[in-house]
Amino acid sequence: MQQAKSHTFSLLLYLLGFLLLWEWLRPLSVITNNGSVNYFVGFAAFSFLLTYLRLPYWLTFPVKFIAIVYALHLLFFYNTSFFSGLWVDYFFEDLRENLIFVFDGNWVGLTDLFRSFIFFILLWIISYLMRYWLLQARRIFLFFFVTIIYLTILDTFTMYHADLAIVRTMIIGLVLLGLLRVIKIQEKEKVSFKRKKLPLSWMLALVVMVALTSAVGYAAPKFGPQWPDPVPFIQKAANGYEEYGSGQKDAKTGGAVQQKIGYDSDDTHLGGGFSMDDTPIFYTSGEYTHYWRVTSKNFYTGKGWINKPEGKPQKVDLSHLSDYPILNLYESGTEVKKSTDTIEYLGRNFPQLIYGGSLTGIKALNQKNADLQLNENSGLFEPTYHGRHISLKSYTLEYQYPTFSIPKLSRVKGTANDPEVIKSTYLQLPTSLPARVRNLAQELTGNETNRYDKVQAIVNYLQGSDYTYQIDDVAKPSGNTDYVDQFLFDTKVGYCDNFSSSMVVLLRTVGIPARWVKGFTQGTYKETLSDSKYEYEVKNSDAHSWVEVYFPGSGWVPFEPTKSFDNINSFNYASDTEDSQTTSTPEKTQDQQEQQEKQQQPEKQEQKTAEAKTTTPKDFHLSLGTVWKVLALIVLLLLIASFILWRSRKKWLPGYLLRQYSGRTDDHALDQAFRKLLYLLQLYGYKKRPEQTLREYAERVDRHLGTKDMGRLVTKYEERSYYKADPHQWSDCKESWENIIKKLRG
Repeated sequence: MQQAKSHTFSLLLYLLGFLLLWEWLRPLSVITNNGSVNYFVGFAAFSFLLTYLRLPYWLTFPVKFIAIVYALHLLFFYNTSFFSGLWVDYFFEDLRENLIFVFDGNWVGLTDLFRSFIFFILLWIISYLMRYWLLQARRIFLFFFVTIIYLTILDTFTMYHADLAIVRTMIIGLVLLGLLRVIKIQEKEKVSFKRKKLPLSWMLALVVMVALTSAVGYAAPKFGPQWPDPVPFIQKAANGYEEYGSGQKDAKTGGAVQQKIGYDSDDTHLGGGFSMDDTPIFYTSGEYTHYWRVTSKNFYTGKGWINKPEGKPQKVDLSHLSDYPILNLYESGTEVKKSTDTIEYLGRNFPQLIYGGSLTGIKALNQKNADLQLNENSGLFEPTYHGRHISLKSYTLEYQYPTFSIPKLSRVKGTANDPEVIKSTYLQLPTSLPARVRNLAQELTGNETNRYDKVQAIVNYLQGSDYTYQIDDVAKPSGNTDYVDQFLFDTKVGYCDNFSSSMVVLLRTVGIPARWVKGFTQGTYKETLSDSKYEYEVKNSDAHSWVEVYFPGSGWVPFEPTKSFDNINSFNYASDTEDSQTTSTPEKTQDQQEQQEKQQQPEKQEQKTAEAKTTTPKDFHLSLGTVWKVLALIVLLLLIASFILWRSRKKWLPGYLLRQYSGRTDDHALDQAFRKLLYLLQLYGYKKRPEQTLREYAERVDRHLGTKDMGRLVTKYEERSYYKADPHQWSDCKESWENIIKKLRG
């Protein structure tokens, strides 16, 4: 086909194909946190250009790979020299770790660096497919149709507005379909155009039709949405939402939501059961065991928790953490010890920073130039990189570990010493709170004379026999039902959110400032490290919520009201002048200490066994020698695969050639197909002797195969070669060529 060989015409097809692909990339800046879409667009354009130039693979392959590596350097390591080996080592370490995640099915653990690398590879593949779709198969409708579906889904379920994108895509797609249809008609009817150009009348008709249909479609009146918003329904279906029937049963349970346990930033509607998820999230190592804080919330709505005011994240000055009141948990009357903890995430899928105690420093962030944003109303840390939210891999915390004096806590009576800012923020309750909640709090604390005893009375009540800890079939309040009231008086079944929320509300009703805190428990003990620190593994199932109560002179003191959980914080029973003797909560002091010592000091034989086991994913360290071993293994596998393909080529090559030339209609198809057939005949033992002419060779092949197809094919080939016959003779002899291959394949 003469027109297809026109560089100008091919360039037009490639340009339209690139514009169609661009519509896939435009929404990324809206639906993701990726602010660097231009890098992907630039690489896609570069790949299309190299594909259009039809340079040899041995040149385009390394050029495109270098372009990907350079783009990744600009995205993630721009402060490091491109020729530095440090970022290359990091890249290969990250690649190896993510490949393990892929084989383990841990898709959420994949890092941004690896995702970007895979996306560049995908764009590379698409640039090759575009060449096949546009210049060989002459089919683009499927990609065009999928693009329309893609845009409509994004317009429905995301913040991306695809109004103009749909119009652009329709115009580009219709023009492409029209041009490819014209080419097919020209090939089928064997029409030759002068100067290898499409007639102006054809082009004009195509442009007018596309412009007319686009204008009518854009200007015509359109129906509004005919269905209600499908997003809430789909979200409920995805979460396994199931409403109970009306009547007494509904009033009692309020419905149930089967969720998967783990940290969730949305606490506006608490309740509903969940299933366990023991996926590990991070490892911690430190001298002391404590809960891991993510955020706290101050405003109870009757259904859940929010922060008022909500607050906006601000960049943190890490050298002045003491300037942030939300981080200063303890006051001067609390005995504290300085300590450090190290946190290492198993997958970069947790975009918040966890911490324990009263923070004094954050160091060793694994990503250079990363900033930390702090919400000063909730204490929530979020790492960012040039304005984009990221997930850290590791960091080190410096903090103060407290020991609370029970005699000192017991001396707090009344609310006279509570600062006004504390009382105005942490005594809030909804006006709709049922009176029986207040009456219960008065009943529980009425005989106590100090704040500590009042708090402990509520803890003991919630951990008593009247309440049951359960994670499945847990009520979710509906209508005007209060979340805490439903748990305290109706269901009496729930998990940490039920117990902790109830304790905060009960304390506030008697004038004791308290707040709701969420994060993770200490996790599961793994081993004792050489520096006398304990290593713990924290999983999704360790997500937890607890209570902090304000004591003047001591600060915010953590309490654990959830049944089957113990308060692992350090309390001192001695008077202020006596030597410290630390334990846990009053009732469980000796038992908890023995249990903790038993947990933290496993048998020596178990330690030896644990040390002999394979390291966990967090221990990956990739040396340059390991990189070469991995590369050598990949090369070896490729060589083995190539050898197997070469040895079995008689089985797969005939079918491959039949598929390769089934849609060919260009003027070079006959020459190339004939040469491939000669190679295939030689492979099957029909080698042409030097003294034989093509006709003699064809007679021998036909005699062995029992056909006359080889003779007819040679005749057409000679006419094509010597007499400049019709270049489209391939369609006349294609059947003979296929018959010979099918005979060889048997």
